[in-house]
Amino acid sequence: MRVCGVYFVFVILLSACTNGVSHLDIALQQAKHNKAELEKVLKHFKHDSLKYRAACFLIENMPGKYSILPYDSLDRYKNFLKIIPQNDPISWDVRYSKIWHGFDSISKRQLAGFSKIEDIKVITGDYLIKNIEYTFKIWENGKIKDYCSFDEFCHYILPYRIDHEPLSNWREEGFQKFGHLLDSLMSPRELALRIIKLGGMRYNIGMTKYPYKQSYAEMLQTRWGTCDDMAAFLALSLRAIGIPASIDYVPAWANRSSSHCWNVVKDATGDFIEVGYGPEGKNEVVYKISKIYRKKYDIPLCDVTSEYAMPLSDLTFRVPSQKDKQLISLCTFNNHDWVPVALSKVMNGSVLFESVGRGILWGDNQIRTYLNEGKGIVFLAFISQNGRLNNKPIGFPIILLEDGTIKELCASTEKESIILYRKYPYYGSNNAIIHDSNEICVDNEYELFYWNMKWISLGRKLAVDNKLHYDDVPKGALLWLKNHTQGKEERIFTYEDGKQVWW
Repeated sequence: MRVCGVYFVFVILLSACTNGVSHLDIALQQAKHNKAELEKVLKHFKHDSLKYRAACFLIENMPGKYSILPYDSLDRYKNFLKIIPQNDPISWDVRYSKIWHGFDSISKRQLAGFSKIEDIKVITGDYLIKNIEYTFKIWENGKIKDYCSFDEFCHYILPYRIDHEPLSNWREEGFQKFGHLLDSLMSPRELALRIIKLGGMRYNIGMTKYPYKQSYAEMLQTRWGTCDDMAAFLALSLRAIGIPASIDYVPAWANRSSSHCWNVVKDATGDFIEVGYGPEGKNEVVYKISKIYRKKYDIPLCDVTSEYAMPLSDLTFRVPSQKDKQLISLCTFNNHDWVPVALSKVMNGSVLFESVGRGILWGDNQIRTYLNEGKGIVFLAFISQNGRLNNKPIGFPIILLEDGTIKELCASTEKESIILYRKYPYYGSNNAIIHDSNEICVDNEYELFYWNMKWISLGRKLAVDNKLHYDDVPKGALLWLKNHTQGKEERIFTYEDGKQVWW
C-alpha cells in the first residue's frame, strides 16, 4: 500500500508526577481560561468513581492533543472537498487522479494556511460529559464488557479523537450509520469488515495533497482518503458502536521509503486482530518491518512489535561516552535519509533496543522481492536531542541478518574498483528484467557516497553508457548512489562479489 502519512514523532513521557504535581493538575494549569470547563466535568462525575476516573484519564492526557483547521472559512481546499469527484477510476496514479489534479491546481493559487487548536484550551465540559456518558452506556449495556476491561475501555473506546481531526459528534454519526450491526451475531472482526463494505471508504493518492485532517462527517461524504484516513474512519466507526479498536502503524519501511498503517480490533478471546482494506480484510504487508506501534490516547508510541509473530532480536550498542538517560534513536534509511524507528535511554554505558524486526514478516505475508536484495535490515543509531537526530552516530551501521546475526559495515582502508548499473533495486526476477529509469541513464549526473560517520562523496560522474566505474571505494562500506539529474528513488547498498546488494 502506498504512502501512509503517519507522522512519526517521538514523545518522551514524564513520570506519574513532576515535582509532586499530578498530571491532572498540570493539565488544568495548561487549560488556562478553559480550566472551568474541565472542572465542570470533574464536578459532574464526582459521585461516580468509574466515570470520574474516565474523566481524569481524558483530561490528564489531553495536553498535546489538537485539531488542524484552516485559517479561512472560505478555504479552497475545504470547498473542493465538498464537491470532490466520486468517479475517479485511476486513484493510485498522480498522472490520472482527478482529485490529485484538483488539489494540485488549488495549491498553485493558495498556500495551505492552518491553525493548531489545542483541545485543552477550547474543549467544552458538555462535549466531554456527553462523550463519557455515551461510551459508558454502550460499554455497560453491550456484550463487550465481558472481554473489555475498564483499562482497555479507556484506551480503545473512550477517547474522543483518533488523530488531529476536527472535534465533532462522530459517535452519534457513526452509531446512526452502523449501530444496527450490533443486532447481529457477528464477531468484532466481522463487524469491521461489514463497516468497510458499508462505509465505502477508498484510497486515492490525491487525498495526500489535502493539507488538513478530514472530519468523520467529511469521510462519510467523500468516501475518499489516504491510508491514515481509512484507518481512522474504521477505528472511529468501531468505537462509535462500542467495539474496542485502534490503529497499528509502521513509522518507516525498512527497505524503502514511506510507512504503513492498519486497524486492530479486540475480539472475545482477548486478542487484538489485524484488519486491513485488502480482500477479506487482508492487511497487505509486503516490505520489511523494523518496528510496529499502536495509537493510544495516553501513550502515543506504544510498541507492539512483539505482538506480531515474526523473528525479532534485541540490539545493544555500547555508548561509554554518554551519560545515563541520554536518548538514542535507532534508525533505518528511507531512500534519502536516516529516520528514527525506535528510541531508548543509555543505562550503564549501553543502550538496548528490544524486539527489533529482522526483515521477515508474520503469517502468510511475503516480502516483495527486489533483485539482489540483502537478507536483513540495516540499522544505525544516533544520539537524540529534543526528539531530533543531532548527526552524531553511534558507531557504524549494522546489518541485522534474518538469522539474528549482526554484521558491522565498517569502511575499510583497503580500496576496490566497482561497476554500478543502478541507483535503486529492480522489482522482479532476473529473467523478467526490463529497462527502467532507475538504471544508469546516459547524460545523467551521478554522485556516489560511502558512510564513515557521515556520507562522504566519492565524486560526481556523467554517465556515458549504462554503467558507472568508481575506483578507490572503501571495501565493506555502506554505499549510496544519487542521481542529480532526475528521479527520486535511491537506495543504500553494499558491493559484494562484484554485485550491488540492496538494503
